[in-house]
Amino acid sequence: MTRTDRPALTWAARLTSLGLVAVLTLALIGESAAGPSGWREWAYLGFFPVGFSIAYLAAWRWPRAGALFALACMFASQLVIARTFDLQAYIVWAILCVPALLFLASTRKRNGS
Repeated sequence: MTRTDRPALTWAARLTSLGLVAVLTLALIGESAAGPSGWREWAYLGFFPVGFSIAYLAAWRWPRAGALFALACMFASQLVIARTFDLQAYIVWAILCVPALLFLASTRKRNGS
């Protein structure tokens, strides 16, 4: 387990990630659409929200690895769908990545230690 010297950042990352996982789970469960139809849609669903949520839950135990995996899942999901969106969509995806950045900041070594 990675020891952190910044418990406030760690708990901020944990609480925000828990909130995001709850919202993404409710959105995934509550979706009444027909479901993914092609391999791209299945891959996107695997990366986001499923892999993304699993990464945030893993970050509670392994902050650096979980955060990097969450960022990788978000990046991979964008590559898989291979579409461009308006700026608002990218802002939302950037906000969803904030807990990963907080986890990374909480595990960063301080100068002189």
